[in-house]
Amino acid sequence: MWQDASPGARRVLTALGLATFNCLIGIALWADHADADLVPYLMSANGIGFSAWFFSTLADRLARRKLGVLPKVLIVTPLSVVAGFEIAASTVGHAPHLFGPAGIERWLAYGSSFIIAAAACALFTLAIQTSRMRTSLEIERRKAADARQAETAARLALLQAQIEPHFLFNTLANVQSLIERDPARANAMLSSLNHYLRGSLGRTRAATSTLGEELDLCEALLKIASIRLEERLRYTFEIPPAVRHLPFSPLLLQPLVENAIRHGIEPAVEGGEIRVRAALSGGMLTLGVTDSGVGLAQGTTGALHGGVGLNNVRTRLRSLYGERSRLDISDNAAPAKGVTATLLLPTH
Repeated sequence: MWQDASPGARRVLTALGLATFNCLIGIALWADHADADLVPYLMSANGIGFSAWFFSTLADRLARRKLGVLPKVLIVTPLSVVAGFEIAASTVGHAPHLFGPAGIERWLAYGSSFIIAAAACALFTLAIQTSRMRTSLEIERRKAADARQAETAARLALLQAQIEPHFLFNTLANVQSLIERDPARANAMLSSLNHYLRGSLGRTRAATSTLGEELDLCEALLKIASIRLEERLRYTFEIPPAVRHLPFSPLLLQPLVENAIRHGIEPAVEGGEIRVRAALSGGMLTLGVTDSGVGLAQGTTGALHGGVGLNNVRTRLRSLYGERSRLDISDNAAPAKGVTATLLLPTH
């Protein structure tokens, strides 16, 4: 509450705390003279306390720094005691003036007041300094947290911007070759490419999307690839409708689909099928991309496990979910061919 308060609100809270502290001291002193009037004790205690606050603030400003406890006890305390008693004497009375006809005996009689005021000033100064230190530490902690969050956001944005462009060049080359001999297919490819690029460009400016939006982009990518590879590529989606609305970080699923096309289907002479599936269980989302291509044994292991796309996926998973997420890549069980990439991540 203190850290979040405005400077004006902090001054009000400090004044209220100081008034309460002063009143407690005044009541404690009055307890030894219960037959006397309480008001002069409260007025004297508050006069001394608020005078100490005023002189302490003035000393800090004149010194252009926060003075320590000892200078305030030696300088501020005597001035505050004298000012407090003079305020009480001039307002409610029942308290002697320390100036004028007052003799040395009266000053000595109030020696205990100087000692009590010095102790109270030291305690209140330490309390204020401790509060300021806590406030400063909290502000620094928040600044450090904000800096870490900004760094993470910048790193994720950089990773989002690292979309591997090989499919774009291949697509444009295929469009160029199809324009004359098959304008309908060229137009279909350009339409899918337009849909994909619009979604990708908008997605690089957002921290999250939905799984449905990611699946739509993956479908546009597969449609482009199927036009280019013709009958060598088939694809299916097995997605329960309930998971499409789930929040989903961009560029976690797409690289898996790209790898299935590039390293699974394209090198296979007979082509193959890509199957994208999703399942939700116990607050964990499982996404799988399975291809019936050449598999890991055909020399693509390094590309699959060390490529830019999958390295980005692993880095983003660590940044977003820590140890709660996992990416597994494995050969399909015999006699099936190809590879399955599986993402396991929490939904909240």
